[in-house]
Order: sequence, then C-alpha cells, then structure tokens
Amino acid sequence: MHAVPRHKCKRSATEADDRPGVIERSLHFSVPVAAASVAAARHEVTGQLGLWGLQGGAVAETAVLAVSELVTNIVRHAASARADVRIGLDERHLTVSVHDRDPRIPRRAAVPHLDGSGGWGLHLVETLAAEAGGRTSIPRDADGGGKTVTVLLPL
Repeated sequence: MHAVPRHKCKRSATEADDRPGVIERSLHFSVPVAAASVAAARHEVTGQLGLWGLQGGAVAETAVLAVSELVTNIVRHAASARADVRIGLDERHLTVSVHDRDPRIPRRAAVPHLDGSGGWGLHLVETLAAEAGGRTSIPRDADGGGKTVTVLLPL
C-alpha cells in the first residue's frame, strides 16, 4: 500500500495593479518530503499548466521537469518536513519556485555522477532554463533557515 501525500492547493488569479488588463495566475501547494511527493507535485503542476493552456509545450515540459528534479532534491538531501511549490504565469514568463526549510544551499555538481547516483538534478534544471532563455536563482530565506530555488522561463 502506497501512502498518498497530502497537499494543500491554493489557486488564485489576480489582476496586476500596475499593468491594467494583465492577469497574473499562480498556484501554490505543499507536499510532504517523501518519495511519492515527487509524482504528486509533477501531477499538480501538469494539471495546472493544462488549465492555463500550456500543457505539451517546451516551456511546460521544462517547468514540470524542474519541479520534479527540485522536489526530488529536497526528498534526497534536505532536512525539511515539506516542500512548498509555487508556479506563476504572467504575459511574459512562467516562474517555478520550490522552497524548503533546510539552510544548505544546493550546489551544481562540477561533474554529475556517471553511475546515476546524483549530481544531475540542479545541473539539468539550470541547463534547461538557460537553453530556454531563462535563469535560475537560489535566495536564502531572510532568517537563513531555508531557501527557494526559482526558475524563470520566458514564454
């Protein structure tokens, strides 16, 4: 029997005050740090991107892969109870952010392990973002007790 991760979803669409007529959309949810949460997060993001009309495109595929890799990294490496995932859409960008409360900042491996044991996740996310014309950032929480990996992808 597989445990199904519980997660909270909050969907919202708001109109930006400084850009009349532009709708910004976002989805935020949390998953427990467990192996089954990777698939749950991937499923949640895929479904939302479909609702926004982005499913199947290169940007959506990159976003889903980024969420999958980043949540996997938290499951494997972070001393955190949950992963918080946020995706946002405006007229120019799709933003993917994954947050945890482990203070260690992930580092891109100089050379990923050829045996498949690690080092590919952040490398892959950063490479795909760059190839799409986007970028990644990893700011620390203000209290230093966590961080957010953010991937900005142009549409």
